[in-house]
Amino acid sequence: MNNYTPVNERTWPAEEVLTMACAIYRTKGYTSVSSFVSSDDPELKWNSKEHLCYQLVPDLTKDYKVLIKVTQEDKDNADVIINYYRRLTFGVIADSLNDYMQRVFSTTQQPTVLFKDFGVLASIPNVYFKEIEKKKIINEAKSTKQEHIGEVGKPLELNIRYINVRHVQKLDCYAHDAVTDTGHLVNFLNKSQLGKPGDTQKIRARVKAHGVNYTTKTIETQLNYVKPLDTILVWQ
Repeated sequence: MNNYTPVNERTWPAEEVLTMACAIYRTKGYTSVSSFVSSDDPELKWNSKEHLCYQLVPDLTKDYKVLIKVTQEDKDNADVIINYYRRLTFGVIADSLNDYMQRVFSTTQQPTVLFKDFGVLASIPNVYFKEIEKKKIINEAKSTKQEHIGEVGKPLELNIRYINVRHVQKLDCYAHDAVTDTGHLVNFLNKSQLGKPGDTQKIRARVKAHGVNYTTKTIETQLNYVKPLDTILVWQ
């Protein structure tokens, strides 16, 4: 008697799949692009969905040799993510969600999932942690003093701590959001990445404009001609 069940007809506990997705995200980050054709390195040639599929359905391929161990941290993160989207469900209007987010909500709130859900589940840790980081940045920006610093066109020296650094592909440069040691929000663009979130630095710059942050709607001072002077190890 053949007890084999086709992959597309099987079900898996949703929390188990999400826990493995968290383990993959913790150990390898997230990527939706497969390098299978161009890479012989087993650590590089699989995207996140493929890692998830081959970890939980090893009979899909004999080529997969990567071992990813689930930790308590992964189990805790999966539980936090499930509860996070469960809480959000009460305040979300279904029609306001795009197809992807509807699947995020549904797969995290149902007890079992199908193989077709693995792609969404593989991406959820990345979406969740980015959302949490975005909220953290917004809250920090909103806690700054709602006043500008310096005089437009004039130079100044500042001690800053970066709260957000991102690459702007359209301009091929890096946007830096930072808080000064006096509690003011500043922003500037630079061809190079001058730091990462959490880094502190002393800079010399010129005040480009007094404006309002597009995302947080908080007052910010926009700088240009930014030159790092020093790296500050500790300041509160």
